[in-house]
Amino acid sequence: MQIFIDGKDISDSVTVSSCIHEDSVSGRSDALSISFNDDTDSETNWRGWNLVKGTEIEVNTDQFRSGTMYVSRITVADGRFDVRAQAVRNQARDESTQSYEDVSFAELLQEGAKALDLTLETYGLTDYTYESVIRLKQNWLGFLNQRCLLEGAGIKIYNKKLVVFDEKSFENMPSVKTITAEDFACQPEFVTNDDVIREVHNRYRSASLIDTTVQSGISYGKRIETEIACTSIGESMRFSNNLMRATNKNEYRAAGVVTGCELSSGVTVELDGSLFGVFSGLNFVDRVVTDMVHQSQKIYMRKPIAGDY
Repeated sequence: MQIFIDGKDISDSVTVSSCIHEDSVSGRSDALSISFNDDTDSETNWRGWNLVKGTEIEVNTDQFRSGTMYVSRITVADGRFDVRAQAVRNQARDESTQSYEDVSFAELLQEGAKALDLTLETYGLTDYTYESVIRLKQNWLGFLNQRCLLEGAGIKIYNKKLVVFDEKSFENMPSVKTITAEDFACQPEFVTNDDVIREVHNRYRSASLIDTTVQSGISYGKRIETEIACTSIGESMRFSNNLMRATNKNEYRAAGVVTGCELSSGVTVELDGSLFGVFSGLNFVDRVVTDMVHQSQKIYMRKPIAGDY
């Protein structure tokens, strides 16, 4: 395992007792938690590093790279020196208000990436244009996550990059790995979501009244009333469909621990075997928790959404 602090390799000067990386495409920042033995009588003593919040840290193994992350919390206790890091700087949580007229989805993403000090990468997106958008007392990460939800897009922040992609396209990509029951270190977990939506009724008044209803085809779901800001019937229906997708995509979920550190969020895997029942087949990985010390991963998956929305 290699550990870099502000680009300097400190691997030979530390003893790592735990190193956990949390990787997500759910609109939240990746996180790193690493624990060092705190020995005051050797060069592993953390006090000589002058480590402060905001310092860049990176951890690499033969199979896994954390990418550049930023120290957000430091804890010293019980002979341990614990560091927590995030994929974005603390300034990314600054809140502000701004309005936009005749702005495109791509322009909002580009401005947000710049504000977050990230490089933008996009895959499979449609560049919609909005007559009016307001970012009201929000930080950029929260605002972009909300806008991407309305457009059916996923967000991943990794190694100083803001990656935004069309969820539906990525959910149906060829699997990168086939997983059988024997590949799990312990019994995997399966769960169905009882909070699915069959119908969204959106009613929004600006210059005129916009009133639309969209359906998912899930007869046992619920009906919800919303007031999503929009400027046309088409926009209202698109936002409503994607709001419905954001809930219904979690109807069938699975999680389990596998050996190795080769998977990342945003890929698909194939669950193969009768043990998996209705959860078998293609699954989209939306979160991965990697244990770099024990070389294992807990992967969180969901079945690709049923229905054309």
